[in-house]
Amino acid sequence: MPRAALLLLAALALASCVHAEEDVVTVSGMKHLKKLAKAHPFLVVEFYAPWCGHCKKLEPEWAKAATGLKGFEPEIVLAKVDATAKENEEMKGKFAITGFPTIKIFKGGNLKKPFEYAGPREEAGIVSYLKKQVQPAYQLLETADAVAAAKEAAEGSLLLAFLESNATDEFKVFADVADQLRNDLDFAYVIDHSLVEECKTADCKSPFVVMVKKEEAEQPKYEGAFTADLLKTWASAKALPLVIRFGPPAAMKALQKAFAGTSPRLVAIVKEDSEPLELVELLQQASKANDDLAVILVPDKAGKRMIDYYGVKPTTDLVLLIDEPKSKSKYLKAEAKPSDVPEFLRQFQEGALEKWLKSEEVPAENDDPVKVIVAKNFEEEVLKSGKDVFIEFYAPWCGHCNALKPIWEELGKAYQGDDSIVIAKMDATANDIPTDKMAVRGYPTLFFVKADGEVMPYKGNRGKEDLLKFTADNCTKCKKVEEEKPAAMEDTDEDSDDDEDKKEL
Repeated sequence: MPRAALLLLAALALASCVHAEEDVVTVSGMKHLKKLAKAHPFLVVEFYAPWCGHCKKLEPEWAKAATGLKGFEPEIVLAKVDATAKENEEMKGKFAITGFPTIKIFKGGNLKKPFEYAGPREEAGIVSYLKKQVQPAYQLLETADAVAAAKEAAEGSLLLAFLESNATDEFKVFADVADQLRNDLDFAYVIDHSLVEECKTADCKSPFVVMVKKEEAEQPKYEGAFTADLLKTWASAKALPLVIRFGPPAAMKALQKAFAGTSPRLVAIVKEDSEPLELVELLQQASKANDDLAVILVPDKAGKRMIDYYGVKPTTDLVLLIDEPKSKSKYLKAEAKPSDVPEFLRQFQEGALEKWLKSEEVPAENDDPVKVIVAKNFEEEVLKSGKDVFIEFYAPWCGHCNALKPIWEELGKAYQGDDSIVIAKMDATANDIPTDKMAVRGYPTLFFVKADGEVMPYKGNRGKEDLLKFTADNCTKCKKVEEEKPAAMEDTDEDSDDDEDKKEL
């Protein structure tokens, strides 16, 4: 192809890219966002950081999606915010932006209750997802066939409501909840009560709400006050299957929801192909009796990833575990029988169970320059050792952790003969961290624990010189270390903005 033609094609491609970028509105400051949200009832905003790799990958897809949505009715406007810019600090705080990219959907000019974007990150997927999101989150069913079809088409659960009309306060509540939970379950309503199967044998009064689940004969009915908060709470709990079976694709959405929430999780780990009817019935009873409880059944082979996540090593036909996210506590019954389910749950609710920690075994020999810490000896060796402890929380697969490893070893060697300080490390993927004073959200994460128990997060560069200086400046009574800087150990001058301890969603 002639060089001139190649240059023309390149110029056209660049022009197309620039044009697409112009279709994405750049937001600058809270006032600008308020103005945009008021002018555009369906505004989708990406919060990004210039250094974020995932953001860079999303950028051209976001721009092309913005162009693809031009002219669509109802209008959909895509925008972006540099969350690291000073003028956008207020937005970053207000909308709790902690990772990048984060995408929020603002509807009807309402900045108080943005919706989370939970769709794909490539052009076609973004366009398809947003076209669905801009439509009503519910449908009106006017025939018995339509009701049957809606029940059959529902991917998971269907919240079916009988309402007098779409001009009542009850309808507004229903529509609000449907919009908030549209990614979790399907919503439909009828005005003709004879179309609701349950109303044929009962005295149904509007509003009447029932949760329809394909694989469960019993359909829970809502009996609380008809407010958005109460109905949403009920719908969120009842949308989950009574027992979530790990493995089937249809169950993964429910499983993700269970792990995204703060409700306790009762996990029953069974041998593959061993699912006693008694156990299933007892788990279902536990779920029915406790709205704020996710019950999960995990076969040991299909559920290996979950079992590894919890660090459990099943040796019997049934292991029971309760995971309480709010307190970050876990409770284990390693040798259980199906009949133990009610009592195990009762003891948990009464606070009578002893907490269980996921932990590797304490090393038989632990005299290397960097001391290995596990959950079992964490309190003794870190929190109550009476020494300064500089500890690294790492993951075996983490590239930045592997880069730090020789430098951390050098730091350990520098203080190996000093009994007042310990340089340590802990595999945070294989051990629970039994303290709320150390939040580990990425790897590697470093904390300096002083002899008196004060915990200091380390946020500096991870070169040897920086680590030595920080240690010397903060240790209680450690000996001065004469610094040597071999070529291999020169400061890495890492850009912390590109590290794995920056959360990219």
